[in-house]
Amino acid sequence: MIHILTIHYKDKWVDIQKKQLEKFVDEEYKVYTRLGENYDEHKDKFDGALDGSGHWTESMKLLLDFIHKNAKLDDKVLLLDSDAFPIKPISSFMNEKLKDYPFVSCQEPEHEIDNTRKIPHPMFMLFKAKHILEGDLEPYLNTIIDHGTGTWWDGVIDWLSKNDYDYYPIERSNQVNLHPLYFGVYENMIYHHWAGSRKMITRPDRRRVAKSGEDIEIIAEENHKMSESVFEQIESQIDTFMNYLMGNYEGEYE
Repeated sequence: MIHILTIHYKDKWVDIQKKQLEKFVDEEYKVYTRLGENYDEHKDKFDGALDGSGHWTESMKLLLDFIHKNAKLDDKVLLLDSDAFPIKPISSFMNEKLKDYPFVSCQEPEHEIDNTRKIPHPMFMLFKAKHILEGDLEPYLNTIIDHGTGTWWDGVIDWLSKNDYDYYPIERSNQVNLHPLYFGVYENMIYHHWAGSRKMITRPDRRRVAKSGEDIEIIAEENHKMSESVFEQIESQIDTFMNYLMGNYEGEYE
């Protein structure tokens, strides 16, 4: 059994993520969420749903109660951003990696202040439930811990270091990059839209401004327009568009 925890501050990605999980997770699973809007409309689409919004760590503190109530030690737990989802079958991959690693996570150096820094990212974090039920991972997930890196999930790195754990990094695999960060594909299995529920300004954009002197608000508007165009592609022809990002499609992106 895999227990998936996801936080939907906006409801834009609820149905897309649900459809992709149904299509590409070929083992028994349950999905629990915290919904920031339209709770009554979407709550029954999940195995457990909470109403409200707050920082990721606050929401995770509440969602981890579902693990305490429903999970067994050998079950898997997947933390998944609302705008992240599988684009190919992932169950065999998850099971195989957890045989060799206690923790599996996407990583994206372009998101960091220092873009040579390679660390786990909470868009996709996978581990056995025993690390919550019997281990000491939980407080590192439900507390903001930032060691001056600008990364509020430094607690995960602390937990890995404390227990002398290594993790398996799922790395970006785009053959076509429409943006240095946004619209990412990871190991040709996971898509992450990035900033799917917030203003589209992030560190690669700030690095661009530092070099060019451009107006960051204009860049944000460019990013927003591109995001809306990409979202339309995802809604209308998701498989074709993912193949385009992976370099497996000879047509033109419009």
